[in-house]
Amino acid sequence: MPHVPLTPDLGAVVSFEGAGVRLPKLNRRKVGRSRNRLKRIRGDVARDEIWFVRDATFSLQPGEALAIVGHLNSGRDQLLRLAAGTLIADEGTVRRSVPIVPLVGLGGALGGSYTVRQNIYLLGSLLGMTQAEIVERLPGIVERADVGKILDKFLGDSSRLVRGRIAWSIAMATQAPAFAISQALTVGQPSFQQQCWEIVEERHAAGVSFLVVSDKPSELKRFCDRAILIDEGRVLADTTVEDALDRLKDIPPPKDQVHFVIDDDDDDDDAELI
Repeated sequence: MPHVPLTPDLGAVVSFEGAGVRLPKLNRRKVGRSRNRLKRIRGDVARDEIWFVRDATFSLQPGEALAIVGHLNSGRDQLLRLAAGTLIADEGTVRRSVPIVPLVGLGGALGGSYTVRQNIYLLGSLLGMTQAEIVERLPGIVERADVGKILDKFLGDSSRLVRGRIAWSIAMATQAPAFAISQALTVGQPSFQQQCWEIVEERHAAGVSFLVVSDKPSELKRFCDRAILIDEGRVLADTTVEDALDRLKDIPPPKDQVHFVIDDDDDDDDAELI
């Protein structure tokens, strides 16, 4: 978790006021990347940047589950990252009253060259847990993720299902007051998904707040209290989940899939950092 400043008397969990963020476009060509990077360092080449979010103004209230509805590359995941503080706004302000734990590409943060136990300690620390808290909560994480038999084995090329269970279980073990979740409200096989539902609905009922991106309308309708509709980085409406989903049908998806750079040295297009 990034060490972001908090505003305890804010009232809202997170408040966006005219917030925007621009990011470098990802060049898919691998040839000459090091040479181009040196040119940028010298100032010879200007990197292409685009605005992923512009002038976003809305808030998430305590105990609320808010859906972010939009097509892929609409700016929805960038809103989650701004909320959690893993992206910093280039314009406007984003203020938080409590820490917000991000579940955005968590599986990509797990390292195959580490054991499952080591991954739990590493990711748990990244998400804000102290070593003492990880030690205390380790048995619960292991039991929930069902990784007792491979706890001290290298994660290696474990399946996405295994990585998803591990990452999700670690995130929930933080016992955070708020979460920003992309495509991971529930994960794994049906039996594990049912466990996920029981936990997130229990947390929601207890007053935990959620920002949720999901391509499964049924999840948003079941879990979320209201929705933000976003397209091309701009918030179009603050409305009900049903209305946002209906209005999304009339918005054509982007023709070009635009990706952004998280780390210049990352050659895995699917990898995402926390």
